[in-house]
Amino acid sequence: MITKRYKLYKNFGKCMEISNGTVKALVTVDIGPRVIYYGVKGMNIMHEDVDRLTNKSGEFFDKNFKEGEKWYLYGGHRIWKAEEDLLSYVPDNYPVRVDRLENGAIFTPAPQKLTSLQQVMRVEMADDGTLTVTESLTNIGENPYELSIWGLSVLRQGGTEIIPLNTVDTGLLPQQNMVFWPYNDKNDKRFSVNTKYAVLKQKKTIERAFKLGLFNHHGWCAYQYNKYLFVKRFKVLGGKLPDYQCNFETYTNEHIMEMEVLSPVTTLLPGETISQEERFSIYSGVKLSKTTDEEIDKMFEDIGFNG
Repeated sequence: MITKRYKLYKNFGKCMEISNGTVKALVTVDIGPRVIYYGVKGMNIMHEDVDRLTNKSGEFFDKNFKEGEKWYLYGGHRIWKAEEDLLSYVPDNYPVRVDRLENGAIFTPAPQKLTSLQQVMRVEMADDGTLTVTESLTNIGENPYELSIWGLSVLRQGGTEIIPLNTVDTGLLPQQNMVFWPYNDKNDKRFSVNTKYAVLKQKKTIERAFKLGLFNHHGWCAYQYNKYLFVKRFKVLGGKLPDYQCNFETYTNEHIMEMEVLSPVTTLLPGETISQEERFSIYSGVKLSKTTDEEIDKMFEDIGFNG
């Protein structure tokens, strides 16, 4: 049985708690929305920026919103539009409308006047604790809008991300793309590539940012933290994709690990909507001693995970 109730959570204000009794999710209502908590037994896999360390401000925000306005990361899972530019950073520091569902709710922030976009986040929990997050953007303006919907999960420090690679023998054709950003160190010791998996570790002692994009053929990625494994699943779609054909991107610095899913690029006519669905799962009793393909496969086998 799925229960829902409102509760105050740290300095994120009022949130809706959605739980099956073991797995719990919290979605912010006074700000955002963000899925600010997803976890079990007091372990939240999401990052919580309680100190508001990550924010943006300046002339763009003063001119287009109000003097002193800031965009805050907050942490957790959010909706953005891609490709990234300053219009991605519309502040969402205000209350969200909530429409209850049987096993969750629909969270609707105020429309974005500057971008002429309306975000909607639908969050529902299955009996097994799987959280389905459906992200939508609607063009509420008068002109066509080319964009990709971008779902970003900002995760806590100290984990190891596992990204499956394409292992199909493509003969003389390319097998797997990888895209890097200009601030990357290509020899970054947090990043490694095996035959089956790419691995990225979050290290709170390394400040330099690292970002990777690729086409994820498998429709899932995972983040191992202590004895827990967070898995994010999504539908693999073709067509034109952002950033040299990336449907998946990841970013890390000293504070966070981000796992990001991008939809195909779409031109939205006035009144049209684009949506994307992601499914979150969490497993307990995980052990990962080394990040070789063999050890990763063993970890998956031990918990009955097969992608």
